[in-house]
Amino acid sequence: MSLRSRLTTAFLVVVLGPVLVGAVFVAAIMSHLADSRGEAAADSAVTVVDSTLGTICERIQASAAAVALNHGSGGRDGGADMAELLVDRAVVDGIAFTGIDDAAGHATSVGDPAPEGAWADCGAEAIRAGARPVVALGAQAEVRNDDGSTAAFTAFRVVDQAFLASLADAADASLVLDDGRFEPLEARGADPAVWARTDAFLPLRIGTVSTDVTPMYWTLAAMVAASGVLAVALASWLARSTTRPLAELSGAAQRISEGDLDVRVQVQGGDEFAQLADNFNRMTAQTQSYVQALTTSRDQMRGQLGWLGQTLTATLDLDRILEVILDTAMVTTSAEAGLVMLADVADTDRLGQRAAEGALGIDEPASVRLGEGVIGGIAASGAPAHGRIVDGRLGPWRRVATEPDARTIVAVPFSSRQTPEPEHPGARRGGASEDEAGRGQHCVLGVLVLYNRVADLDFEDGDVETLKTFAGQVAVAVENVLLHRRAQRLSLTDPLTGLWNYRFMQTSLRREAERVRRYRRSSALLAIDLDRFKIVNDTYGHPIGDQVLVELARRITGQIREVDLAFRHGGEEFMVLLPETDASGATAVAERLARALASRPFKVGGLELSVTVSVGIAVLGEHADTAADVLAAADEALYAAKAAGRDTWRVAAT
Repeated sequence: MSLRSRLTTAFLVVVLGPVLVGAVFVAAIMSHLADSRGEAAADSAVTVVDSTLGTICERIQASAAAVALNHGSGGRDGGADMAELLVDRAVVDGIAFTGIDDAAGHATSVGDPAPEGAWADCGAEAIRAGARPVVALGAQAEVRNDDGSTAAFTAFRVVDQAFLASLADAADASLVLDDGRFEPLEARGADPAVWARTDAFLPLRIGTVSTDVTPMYWTLAAMVAASGVLAVALASWLARSTTRPLAELSGAAQRISEGDLDVRVQVQGGDEFAQLADNFNRMTAQTQSYVQALTTSRDQMRGQLGWLGQTLTATLDLDRILEVILDTAMVTTSAEAGLVMLADVADTDRLGQRAAEGALGIDEPASVRLGEGVIGGIAASGAPAHGRIVDGRLGPWRRVATEPDARTIVAVPFSSRQTPEPEHPGARRGGASEDEAGRGQHCVLGVLVLYNRVADLDFEDGDVETLKTFAGQVAVAVENVLLHRRAQRLSLTDPLTGLWNYRFMQTSLRREAERVRRYRRSSALLAIDLDRFKIVNDTYGHPIGDQVLVELARRITGQIREVDLAFRHGGEEFMVLLPETDASGATAVAERLARALASRPFKVGGLELSVTVSVGIAVLGEHADTAADVLAAADEALYAAKAAGRDTWRVAAT
């Protein structure tokens, strides 16, 4: 028996078994409830019939008493009048008088004539039917005449087909009078199924129609059949969906055993079969990788390293270059982990992690100083090294906590004639000169390090030679990036002051204008111009004037925030962009700058010069909405400051 058949059978037994048992139980409950409802309906009908007959008898007794009372108080004709009223209103069928002088012309009865036969006396303490058929229900009331005689008044209701029909309608049931004088009355047009008996007033059999549960049985049977069909379909689907992944895995395993390592199993869903299929695919992929690695010669791979390095140097994405080189180096040397460490921009004596792969055994990025730890010692020596780390030591070097923890290591340092540039040109806030930034001296650029060769093997001399090739390509890639950044920096900064140039100012103003328009925030622009700078140039010469401009740029950058941008607009005019600043904040910056200039003179070329500036202030979103307009507004405010006597500031007119 196949697994699919076993699953289908088990599912049907588990599902259909309780369904069938439940259906039998529900059918039994339905039958019992139908019988109980029939008996309850019959008992209720008996109660209604008895209550109705009791009410009729009470009305008959009340009618006889009312006629007798009116006869006694209203005279002989008073009783007859009341009798006629009661008969007209169908309270009783008739009232018979006895003991009245009919010779005087008084009536002896009103309504239907009194039937002959057995009567049931409503005044009796308990009314029971006798052997003879009951033809009427009656009650008698007596009253004494004026002459001392007694008059009797008998009110009655005839027990006939119409009377029984009214009882049947009131009880909503079928009635049969036991004396057999009338046909059975079927009040609801259906054959009674449950009968009850009463003889409190009349000998009656009362029948009610029981609840027909046959449609419910058919409905239950249809539901059970539908459940069976659904269970079979669901069991078939469940068995097929369960065994299909196993069949696919079995077929894929057979193909792998035949040598087809390209086979993959389709992963669907997120259940255990999907996890098994995913693990199977990964196992197959890893097996395929191992087979390919074993069938590919290491010498052929090394022959491609030079071409790979040249290809990688074609891009300026340094992080991507380092990742590719590190991954290729790890595959080539069968290393489990590795990293590339580069000299820090601000502190060239510190090496920091730039790219890493594998488990390094530390929580934070690796970082060491030159000469510190194993990596720092190898970098300071300038020579490659490899070996096994024992008790945290490799030769004369001891591992520190900020470098990876490993068993074996191979490391190759690389150097460059280019000093690493800052990530941002603006980070050099008018300070270092180009000669200082680009001095051509040899410096350690970084280290390429690999750890833990697979199978706990030691790295070999051949691995060192391979890693030297990669380290050389890393050095070339880093130098290319540094050269590109330097060229980009020179294209965006002023060579004299180190501030951003006019080109970058235009770009920054357009970007800030768009940001202000989008977020409805203020940004201020300061236009700064040296007062009487022409006199300085004419008196002391242009070299002194250039030194004054450099010092002014330094003092401007010293009075603004890191987020603010300072530009040289041209000649002796400077611009400062103050994001998230309104006119009030901009005037505070202008006053602070004026105090910084007035606090001490400019010491240039052995001279002490007093320098003042005029400042024009314009606000994006208040005085202008575009880059060109805010620049024009700031220039107009600057002209106003100069017209006001210089060494002051003015805000653009709104």
